[in-house]
Amino acid sequence: MTAMRRLMLCLGLVVFSAQGAFAAQGEILARPYGTVPGMTLGFWEYLPLGYDDAPTETFPLVVFLHGTGEVGNGSATALEKVMNLNAPPRLIRNGRDFPFILIAPQRFNAFISVGEIDAIIEYAKVHYRVDPSRIYLTGISAGAIQTWAYAAVHYNKLAAILPIAGNASSLNLCPAAASGLPVWAFHGTADGQVSQWGSINPVNQMNTTCSPAANPAALLTLYPGVGHDSWGRTFDGSAGHDVYAWLLGHSL
Repeated sequence: MTAMRRLMLCLGLVVFSAQGAFAAQGEILARPYGTVPGMTLGFWEYLPLGYDDAPTETFPLVVFLHGTGEVGNGSATALEKVMNLNAPPRLIRNGRDFPFILIAPQRFNAFISVGEIDAIIEYAKVHYRVDPSRIYLTGISAGAIQTWAYAAVHYNKLAAILPIAGNASSLNLCPAAASGLPVWAFHGTADGQVSQWGSINPVNQMNTTCSPAANPAALLTLYPGVGHDSWGRTFDGSAGHDVYAWLLGHSL
């Protein structure tokens, strides 16, 4: 973290708008349950560097959904559980910058509903300067399952999805395939909690069963011998994939 960023964090500088106080650009801020009108969940909020320097510019939005190990009531203390993951919120806290708005909600049950995800996206579109053609959804485990579930219904709102260690075998993803929704799924072949087939089956469905088939073709990366935590190496880039450049390379 740079000296300037440390100073901003220590002083607790925030950006104010008609909707209230927001995170200082380049910092991640806990927004506990009950403190943000219009949001029914506590969440982490990140605004990219340059956000408040360009008041007319819109930015991509990434919504990150946690798994069962990070459930909580959205209080400031409970939200810290999301930071246990090697995922975008912790990467930002550790000094990484991203060129997108990040919203990472916490739920007492990790299986956040399609309706709740949609409400978060709609809230973000109203209260942040979101580019509606560049909205991305990613999640791990239960969060990946719900990423798939949301995409099966609201594929027309998403520019791309990145489900990791999820399961969409029971979903009809052919409408999403026909829409051209870009998909990149990740899974460990030794995952003992969610079978790798939870990612293999939906990708195969989109690419070979659906008519028309997905275009672009849905992508699948399997990590041989890796267990349930296939997300850490994916999000931090240590597996050699720049998933952020891939996400941001797509728009509606």
